[in-house]
Amino acid sequence: MLTNIKLSLMILISFIYLAILPCFGESNADVLNIERYLNSIHTLKAEIIQISSTGEVETGIIFIKKPGQMRFEYDPPSNHLVIASGLLLVIIDKKSNGEPQRYLTSQTPIGYLLNERVNLANNPALNGVSIKSDEIRIKLSDDKKPRSGQLELVFTKQPINLKEWIITSYSGEETRVLLEKIRVNEPLGKEKFNIGKEISNSKKALLLP
Repeated sequence: MLTNIKLSLMILISFIYLAILPCFGESNADVLNIERYLNSIHTLKAEIIQISSTGEVETGIIFIKKPGQMRFEYDPPSNHLVIASGLLLVIIDKKSNGEPQRYLTSQTPIGYLLNERVNLANNPALNGVSIKSDEIRIKLSDDKKPRSGQLELVFTKQPINLKEWIITSYSGEETRVLLEKIRVNEPLGKEKFNIGKEISNSKKALLLP
């Protein structure tokens, strides 16, 4: 009797293993395909729709140039400009004489997108993969830097394209960014990511009558 129970359990365990094995294989293949897709992107320009956790909606354009450079230009009536260049990310209020907010890029989860090479398959920050018939979601967060928050990337599945991301802050606030009219690997001038020049231009603009 005991032998039969053990045999039945072994058969059940084997069945479960064989049933879930293809799912893991599919997941790994999708992750590798996304990794290849992200690594094929050297520059990116897209129109964005940004939705805050309070429901506030902003539109604009995003520019990304690897490694480490990013620019958010928001449409009026928004007054701010966000630029990341190298180790530094700044938020410039174009209507204020005050100093811009400064952060280390590594303190924000968006830094995962700005690396020259993206390694997802062997990345300890990869903590979730969700696969549906038409989309793939990947979650990234660093347990050693919980205050940097979480980045969730959403891709169409066939073909693979980045369509949005969701940033969750340490306090739980979510910011959703939808991408439209994406253009990749077109030349982007370095002046778009010159933080010092943008701060200076913003202050000069305030002095104009």
